[in-house]
Amino acid sequence: MPKRKPKPTPLKKLKSVLRGKKPPAVKAFTIIKLAPKLPSSAIMVMDDALADADPIVQVAIMDAYYEMTEDRYHQQDLERILAKAAQGGDASEELYMAARLALGRVNGLAKDALGENYDPGLEIVAMAYERAMPGKRREPEKSITVMIHGTWAADGEWWQPGGDFFNYVKNKLKLKDLYGGSDRFKWSGKNRDSSRKKAANSLSSWLHSHPATKINVFAHSHGANVAMLATHNDVQMNKLVMLSPPVRKDYYAKWGNVAEAFNIQAEFDPVVAIARGGQWFKHAKVKEKELKAYGHSASHDPKVWKDEKLGKFIGIPW
Repeated sequence: MPKRKPKPTPLKKLKSVLRGKKPPAVKAFTIIKLAPKLPSSAIMVMDDALADADPIVQVAIMDAYYEMTEDRYHQQDLERILAKAAQGGDASEELYMAARLALGRVNGLAKDALGENYDPGLEIVAMAYERAMPGKRREPEKSITVMIHGTWAADGEWWQPGGDFFNYVKNKLKLKDLYGGSDRFKWSGKNRDSSRKKAANSLSSWLHSHPATKINVFAHSHGANVAMLATHNDVQMNKLVMLSPPVRKDYYAKWGNVAEAFNIQAEFDPVVAIARGGQWFKHAKVKEKELKAYGHSASHDPKVWKDEKLGKFIGIPW
């Protein structure tokens, strides 16, 4: 019997991925996953690769460094990357989220890094309750489709009218019931459990004030967890399309209130990795799709949707 080659050590895997020509998202994802298994000698290897690495790989290296040492050495570097990414719009969404998550870990997991009191947009709870008062309730629509952003994305363009994914869903997938009114649902996007639970209550109230016989939801990242939490308030969803959610059992939906659920994930997602979330439900209720594309934003990229026939995957036309 020929001898089997020994499996490469985590350090050898790290060296290989840093030298290789894989896309930055793949490198970043791999580094983060390897970090808990790496020996201290890996720090020198990462230091040598840091200067010439893509920014998302730099963030992964800095996050791995903190994972291994709990040393805040790279805090200012992360702040610099975050500040630059914040100026870049939707194209820098993944880098912004990764840097902010890594910086949050460096600053202590109990806090939301850079701006605990920052709220990019007022939630529409009061408006929702006012509309739900007797005498002001709308007549139910036949159906409504709602798009929900994720963490720190309240001001992002892609999910709002005029944004690329909003327009793709409304015009190319022909979901004319996609809601784009000025009072569209929006939550704070803060990276805290309490903020997501508050947003779930707000979503329940908003849907109560915008009644429909069928409710369909597209939700990105932790926005999907907001949507799942809302089902515990007896919100009934016909279709729940989750785009790159960090999967955690404490956010699972009340599955009896969801007719069909879909989970769309990139094979390599550094943002979910830094968030220490899973990618797969492996639940009978959830139909899952692994993309050929990489990165946290791939799941709301119109080109990816077209190339990978995701409309067909979620059953459009509905």
